[in-house]
Order: sequence, then C-alpha cells, then structure tokens
Amino acid sequence: MNNTDELLNKNSFFDIDLPRDEAAERSVLGAMLYDIENIPIVAEVLKEDDFFEPIHKTLFKILLEYYFENANLNTIDRVLLKDFIEKKKITDITEDFLEALVLEAVTDIEILQSVIKIIKEKAIQRAIINLGIKIIRETKQTQDSSILIETIQSELINIASDNVNVGYFELKDILEDVISIIEKFAHKKELVTGVPTGFIDLDKLTTGFHESDLIIIAARPGMGKSSFMLSMTHNMAKKDIAVGIFSLEMSKEQLIMRLLSSASKIDMQRLRTGMVTDEEIKLLNDTKEELSKLRIYIDDSPAITISDLRIKARKLVREKGVKIIAIDYLQLIRSIRAKGNRQEEVAEVSRNLKALAKELKIPVIALAQLSRQTEHRSDKRPQLSDLRESGQIEQDADLIIFLHRPEYYKKNPLPEEKGIVEVIIAKQRQGPTGIVRLAFISDFASFYQLSEKAASLYSKYEEEENGLTEDSDIVDTDIDLDVDF
Repeated sequence: MNNTDELLNKNSFFDIDLPRDEAAERSVLGAMLYDIENIPIVAEVLKEDDFFEPIHKTLFKILLEYYFENANLNTIDRVLLKDFIEKKKITDITEDFLEALVLEAVTDIEILQSVIKIIKEKAIQRAIINLGIKIIRETKQTQDSSILIETIQSELINIASDNVNVGYFELKDILEDVISIIEKFAHKKELVTGVPTGFIDLDKLTTGFHESDLIIIAARPGMGKSSFMLSMTHNMAKKDIAVGIFSLEMSKEQLIMRLLSSASKIDMQRLRTGMVTDEEIKLLNDTKEELSKLRIYIDDSPAITISDLRIKARKLVREKGVKIIAIDYLQLIRSIRAKGNRQEEVAEVSRNLKALAKELKIPVIALAQLSRQTEHRSDKRPQLSDLRESGQIEQDADLIIFLHRPEYYKKNPLPEEKGIVEVIIAKQRQGPTGIVRLAFISDFASFYQLSEKAASLYSKYEEEENGLTEDSDIVDTDIDLDVDF
C-alpha cells in the first residue's frame, strides 16, 4: 500500500478545518439588520450557501424573504421581523441574537463591500476543498475516469462563474464607450466593422462577424456547410486573423485536403486518388508554402464535450491570439451530463456556446444540421423552425445563416441556378435579413463571390455610395422567409 492509500484510509485525512470567517459573517448580517438598503448590496454578491454557520444561512434567507415581501418599507421593523421569524417556527434566532449582530454591523459601504469579498473568498475556498475531497472519493470508486473528468470540469466552471460579480454601469459611461467605437469605425472608413468573411456582399449585409456573437450556419447535408466555413476561415486567415477550428466530423487531414483543393484549384477527387501531374505537385507545394503562413489552428478531437471545448477555446485565445472560432458541428458536441432528452442536451450546448462567445469576446461560428422538414415542402428554402432538435439555438444565436442550393432539388435546374448557393440571413439581431448569392464549385469545395464589381467596392464608404447596384448579389433585404423573426 502506497502513502496515498494510507492517507485515504485514515478518517483524519478528510478532517479539514474549512475556511470561514464567523466575525465577517456576523458583521455583514448586522449591516443588513442595521440598514435595509444594505440588503440588496449584500444579495448582489452573496448567496445563502456562502455563509458557513447554519444559523447565518437561515438568517440571510429570512432577511431576503422579509425584504421582498415588505418592499414598501424603508427600514426594518423589528416587531414585523420578529413575527415573520416566529411564523416560520425558527427558535434559535432570538431578539438577543439579532441585537448582538446589529452591534457588530459594518456601517461604512466601502468596508461592507470588502467584508462581503472576504466571505465570498472563503466560500470559494471551501467549494474547491469540497471538490478535491469529492475527486479523491470518486476516483477510488469510478470505473470511467472520463465521466469524472467531465464532472470536475463542470464543477470548476460553476465555481469560477460563481466568483464573477454582476455589476451595473451608468448610461453616460456606456454612451462614451459606444461613441468611441463609432468614431473609430468612422475614422477607419471601412464597411466591415467585425471580422470579415471575405465575401463582399455578405459582409455588406452583416458588417462582418462581431465579438461576443454566436453565429449559426445551418443547412441540410450536401449544401456545403463545411466548405463554406473553410472558405470563410481561409479568407479571414489571409487577412492575418488567427482562426481556431474544432472539427468534430472530419479529421484534420480531410480538412486540409479540402483547403489544398480550394487554394490550388485542383480537383478534390484527383487529390484523393493521387491522380495529379508533376506540374500540379509543384503547384501543391507552392500552395503549401502559402498556407503555412496562415494562423489556422485545428482541433479534430471527436465527440468533444462542451466543457472540454470551452477549456480548449480559452487556451487558443490566450496562447495563440485567436480572434474567431468555428465548430463543425454543433449537434456533435456532447453535453456535460446526460439530459432527459436530446433537445435538452442541444439546448445546453447552445447556451454554453453563447456564453463562450461572451466570455472570450470573439465571434463563435457553429455549423448545425437542419431537420428533414425542408424536404417535405414544395419550397425547400430553410426556415428557422427547421433548426434541428432545439428552439434554444434560435434564441441564443445573434446571426443565423442558412445555405440553400436550388439546383440540388431539381432534375433540370435553370441555367442561372447551376452552381449557385443562396446564403440566407434568416436572423440578425443587429441588422437586416436577406439573401446573398455565392458561387459554389464542388470540385474544389469552394465558395466564391459572384460580383466582379463588388471586389473593387470592398471597404470604402465612398465606394459603397457609388453602389453595389447592377452587379450586386444582395437580394430581397428583409424578405419574408415565412417565419416569425
């Protein structure tokens, strides 16, 4: 038996003196009793379980209930409070106990806030210790360490998020910040204020992908979701934007094969079979040199959990300076815990992806599968109701893009439909909806801008004023997609 096993078998190993500060707890509760206006100040940061002493937990809960049930009072009426406590049949909170707390009250707001932080810090330390004990106990019992690791990651995220203070900001301060952002955009004279996709007409409609946004790109299989994502991230990387790609469906080799085909304009099938000429081998090596300069980071871990993804994404942003993350695709991400049904699991993943975008302050692109409903309608164009398995995706997303290839569903497509993909902006929280047409060349798994004129009109206001008119491929802005936006 090694030293660790000996420790585990000693009861004293878990006999830990947990961090707490009884005096701090008493002084904060006293402040809540002393001035009713201190109650929301304390409640903004602390919750019941942040107090260590059971009687302190009980009193904190009672004071919150009293506060919300007597919203018209501007002071604590001791008689009302006494009756309130007696009705709950709590006998250990006596008048003498309350009086003693008032005498220990912190009356200075700044000191009160400092003492609140002490209580919060002790609570977090206890949570970490309790998690450590849980890890030791469950490690001895579990047969599947991967489940334990997911649980640990989830609980660490919960502990960390509990330490985040939610504060308010004055309108005047926010206005200053927003005006500064607008002025910066004005001085740059650029049409695209977010991360550009490289497709001029799409960027004109969206102004690029913006920080903290969750962008959903959804389609039925065969529409080119992965190729569209790759084309965009390639365009971004060429503008020296660091990109992170989580590929849950394709291996990194398959992804790079597509990228090589797209960049070199060599048929994908010929690359896969090795049927290339010596001249094309040289072209591939030249393309390799060009692509090697790009800051694209690929993680092809299969069946990744949402907690793993959040940890990996944070590391990419911190260590590699990644400015945008793309995930292929959302429904393949596993939730932290098994839910009652698939819809709940997808909803949890969606919420976490939006939280990740806000936390890292970067755009997060997630590809998603659409349900088969589209194929049972005469009009195959996707609708928001087609989002597979969760309405939560529609709620969380800031931008929802559908891909639709009219020729895919027709035996004899019209000439103008061949090789055309409709990029449908079905939801945009900060802008208009509409459709942009792009060219899709399946042989190279690549998307291209249709408009020749648009290439010279990419980022200047004066050029925008001249107009993406006759040659523009933006159509039907704010069209009716037969759904409620």
